[in-house]
Amino acid sequence: MKESDILKAIMDLLAARGFRVFRRNVMGVIPVKGGAIRLGQRGMADLYGWEIGTGRHIEVEVKKPGARTDRKRALLQEIWIDRAYADGCIAFQADSVNGCEKKLADFGY
Repeated sequence: MKESDILKAIMDLLAARGFRVFRRNVMGVIPVKGGAIRLGQRGMADLYGWEIGTGRHIEVEVKKPGARTDRKRALLQEIWIDRAYADGCIAFQADSVNGCEKKLADFGY
């Protein structure tokens, strides 16, 4: 199973649980005269959105089980999730729908 398949399944689960979620493409770069513009900040989670009705923000970093991530990139992603959590967001990393359900349960969902 590809990470994109896991990501889509997690998006479907979150939508079914009352969240409006969006895919974020952080690695994208747009070339411009004299340089480039990065789409997003390094470390941002793959998914973001809010709970419908309350507006509570959610950030989810999706990983393929067993996949390796560059150490610096993984650290930046961990920092992003930790900061979002510290600021009161629902924020976690998930590698499956089942893992996502368990994390949501930790937040009372």
